[in-house]
Amino acid sequence: MAAVEGVVCSRCSGRGHRAADCVKPFYRVCNHCKQLGHLVKACPELKAKRESKEKKEKENDARSESEVSTTASEWSGKSTRSRGSRKGNSSGAVGQWQPHHWVLSEDEEREARKLEKKLREISALERMRDEGRVLDVLQQQKLQRKSEIEGHDILRKVRLGYRRAQLPALAE
Repeated sequence: MAAVEGVVCSRCSGRGHRAADCVKPFYRVCNHCKQLGHLVKACPELKAKRESKEKKEKENDARSESEVSTTASEWSGKSTRSRGSRKGNSSGAVGQWQPHHWVLSEDEEREARKLEKKLREISALERMRDEGRVLDVLQQQKLQRKSEIEGHDILRKVRLGYRRAQLPALAE
Protein backbone atom coordinates (compact mmCIF):
# COMPACT_ATOMS: atom_id res chain seq x y z
CA MET A 1 0.00 0.00 0.00
CA ALA A 2 2.95 2.32 0.49
CA ALA A 3 3.53 2.36 -3.26
CA VAL A 4 -0.03 3.49 -3.96
CA GLU A 5 0.21 6.38 -1.49
CA GLY A 6 3.35 7.68 -3.23
CA VAL A 7 1.64 8.00 -6.64
CA VAL A 8 0.84 11.58 -7.69
CA CYS A 9 -2.09 12.33 -10.04
CA SER A 10 -1.13 14.40 -13.08
CA ARG A 11 -4.63 15.95 -13.35
CA CYS A 12 -5.32 17.18 -9.82
CA SER A 13 -1.84 16.81 -8.28
CA GLY A 14 -3.40 14.72 -5.51
CA ARG A 15 -1.71 11.74 -3.88
CA GLY A 16 -2.86 8.15 -3.76
CA HIS A 17 -4.30 7.68 -7.25
CA ARG A 18 -3.30 7.83 -10.92
CA ALA A 19 -4.73 10.18 -13.55
CA ALA A 20 -6.78 7.32 -15.04
CA ASP A 21 -8.55 6.87 -11.69
CA CYS A 22 -9.02 10.59 -10.95
CA VAL A 23 -12.53 11.87 -10.26
CA LYS A 24 -11.68 15.32 -11.64
CA PRO A 25 -12.78 15.46 -15.31
CA PHE A 26 -10.15 15.92 -18.00
CA TYR A 27 -10.68 19.02 -20.08
CA ARG A 28 -8.79 19.55 -23.28
CA VAL A 29 -7.53 23.08 -23.90
CA CYS A 30 -7.07 24.38 -27.44
CA ASN A 31 -3.72 26.07 -27.98
CA HIS A 32 -5.24 28.32 -30.67
CA CYS A 33 -8.41 29.74 -29.08
CA LYS A 34 -7.62 28.73 -25.46
CA GLN A 35 -11.11 27.24 -24.98
CA LEU A 36 -11.83 24.07 -23.03
CA GLY A 37 -13.23 20.96 -24.66
CA HIS A 38 -11.19 20.52 -27.85
CA LEU A 39 -7.65 20.49 -29.20
CA VAL A 40 -6.10 22.47 -32.07
CA LYS A 41 -6.92 19.76 -34.63
CA ALA A 42 -10.64 20.11 -33.87
CA CYS A 43 -10.73 23.89 -33.31
CA PRO A 44 -13.90 25.35 -34.89
CA GLU A 45 -12.15 28.65 -35.72
CA LEU A 46 -9.39 26.94 -37.67
CA LYS A 47 -11.89 24.60 -39.32
CA ALA A 48 -13.93 27.57 -40.57
CA LYS A 49 -10.77 29.22 -41.94
CA ARG A 50 -9.76 26.02 -43.75
CA GLU A 51 -13.22 25.60 -45.27
CA SER A 52 -13.36 29.20 -46.51
CA LYS A 53 -9.86 28.86 -47.98
CA GLU A 54 -10.81 25.63 -49.78
CA LYS A 55 -13.98 27.27 -51.10
CA LYS A 56 -11.99 30.23 -52.49
CA GLU A 57 -9.48 27.87 -54.13
CA LYS A 58 -12.30 25.92 -55.79
CA GLU A 59 -13.80 29.16 -57.12
CA ASN A 60 -10.39 30.27 -58.43
CA ASP A 61 -9.84 26.87 -60.06
CA ALA A 62 -13.27 26.99 -61.71
CA ARG A 63 -12.60 30.54 -62.95
CA SER A 64 -9.14 29.66 -64.31
CA GLU A 65 -10.49 26.54 -66.06
CA SER A 66 -12.98 28.67 -67.96
CA GLU A 67 -10.16 30.99 -69.08
CA VAL A 68 -7.92 28.18 -70.39
CA SER A 69 -8.17 27.46 -74.09
CA THR A 70 -8.69 23.85 -75.09
CA THR A 71 -7.91 24.13 -78.81
CA ALA A 72 -4.37 23.71 -80.05
CA SER A 73 -4.51 26.83 -82.27
CA GLU A 74 -5.32 29.06 -79.30
CA TRP A 75 -2.76 27.55 -76.93
CA SER A 76 0.06 29.99 -76.33
CA GLY A 77 2.01 27.99 -73.77
CA LYS A 78 1.93 30.86 -71.29
CA SER A 79 0.69 30.65 -67.75
CA THR A 80 -2.98 31.54 -67.27
CA ARG A 81 -2.47 33.09 -63.85
CA SER A 82 -2.11 36.81 -63.49
CA ARG A 83 0.97 38.45 -62.02
CA GLY A 84 -0.56 39.04 -58.60
CA SER A 85 -1.94 35.53 -58.14
CA ARG A 86 -0.41 32.73 -56.13
CA LYS A 87 2.65 31.21 -57.79
CA GLY A 88 2.26 27.46 -57.91
CA ASN A 89 4.46 26.93 -60.96
CA SER A 90 7.08 29.66 -60.80
CA SER A 91 9.32 28.09 -63.45
CA GLY A 92 6.79 28.55 -66.27
CA ALA A 93 3.73 26.98 -67.77
CA VAL A 94 3.10 23.29 -67.61
CA GLY A 95 3.40 22.85 -71.38
CA GLN A 96 6.76 24.58 -71.70
CA TRP A 97 10.03 22.71 -72.01
CA GLN A 98 12.03 23.31 -68.88
CA PRO A 99 15.68 22.42 -69.43
CA HIS A 100 16.67 22.38 -65.75
CA HIS A 101 14.58 19.23 -65.35
CA TRP A 102 16.43 17.52 -68.19
CA VAL A 103 19.67 16.77 -66.33
CA LEU A 104 20.77 13.37 -65.09
CA SER A 105 21.70 13.15 -61.42
CA GLU A 106 25.10 11.81 -60.41
CA ASP A 107 23.61 8.42 -59.53
CA GLU A 108 21.78 8.27 -62.86
CA GLU A 109 24.96 9.26 -64.68
CA ARG A 110 26.91 6.46 -62.98
CA GLU A 111 24.18 3.98 -63.83
CA ALA A 112 24.07 5.23 -67.44
CA ARG A 113 27.82 4.73 -67.79
CA LYS A 114 27.57 1.20 -66.39
CA LEU A 115 24.74 0.34 -68.78
CA GLU A 116 26.59 1.83 -71.76
CA LYS A 117 29.65 -0.24 -70.85
CA LYS A 118 27.49 -3.38 -70.74
CA LEU A 119 26.04 -2.52 -74.15
CA ARG A 120 29.57 -2.07 -75.58
CA GLU A 121 30.51 -5.50 -74.20
CA ILE A 122 27.38 -7.02 -75.74
CA SER A 123 28.10 -5.46 -79.14
CA ALA A 124 31.64 -6.92 -78.97
CA LEU A 125 30.11 -10.33 -78.16
CA GLU A 126 27.73 -9.98 -81.12
CA ARG A 127 30.70 -9.26 -83.42
CA MET A 128 32.46 -12.35 -82.04
CA ARG A 129 29.34 -14.45 -82.66
CA ASP A 130 29.00 -13.07 -86.21
CA GLU A 131 32.64 -13.98 -86.90
CA GLY A 132 31.81 -17.57 -86.02
CA ARG A 133 33.43 -17.84 -82.63
CA VAL A 134 31.78 -20.08 -80.04
CA LEU A 135 30.45 -18.25 -76.97
CA ASP A 136 30.21 -19.78 -73.53
CA VAL A 137 26.99 -19.87 -71.47
CA LEU A 138 27.70 -16.63 -69.58
CA GLN A 139 28.38 -14.73 -72.80
CA GLN A 140 25.15 -16.05 -74.32
CA GLN A 141 23.22 -14.90 -71.24
CA LYS A 142 24.69 -11.41 -71.67
CA LEU A 143 23.48 -11.38 -75.28
CA GLN A 144 19.98 -12.30 -74.14
CA ARG A 145 19.87 -9.36 -71.69
CA LYS A 146 20.52 -6.76 -74.42
CA SER A 147 16.89 -5.75 -74.89
CA GLU A 148 16.38 -5.52 -71.11
CA ILE A 149 19.38 -3.19 -70.78
CA GLU A 150 18.35 -1.05 -73.76
CA GLY A 151 14.87 -0.61 -72.28
CA HIS A 152 16.21 0.79 -69.00
CA ASP A 153 14.71 4.15 -67.93
CA ILE A 154 18.08 5.87 -67.58
CA LEU A 155 19.16 4.95 -71.11
CA ARG A 156 15.78 6.18 -72.34
CA LYS A 157 16.53 9.53 -70.71
CA VAL A 158 19.93 9.60 -72.43
CA ARG A 159 18.27 8.92 -75.81
CA LEU A 160 15.73 11.68 -75.16
CA GLY A 161 18.55 14.18 -74.77
CA TYR A 162 18.96 14.66 -71.05
CA ARG A 163 22.14 16.54 -70.26
CA ARG A 164 24.85 14.36 -68.82
CA ALA A 165 26.15 15.14 -65.36
CA GLN A 166 29.84 15.80 -64.84
CA LEU A 167 31.05 13.36 -62.24
CA PRO A 168 33.80 14.47 -59.87
CA ALA A 169 37.20 12.91 -60.45
CA LEU A 170 38.15 10.08 -58.14
CA ALA A 171 40.78 10.95 -55.55
CA GLU A 172 43.81 8.71 -55.94
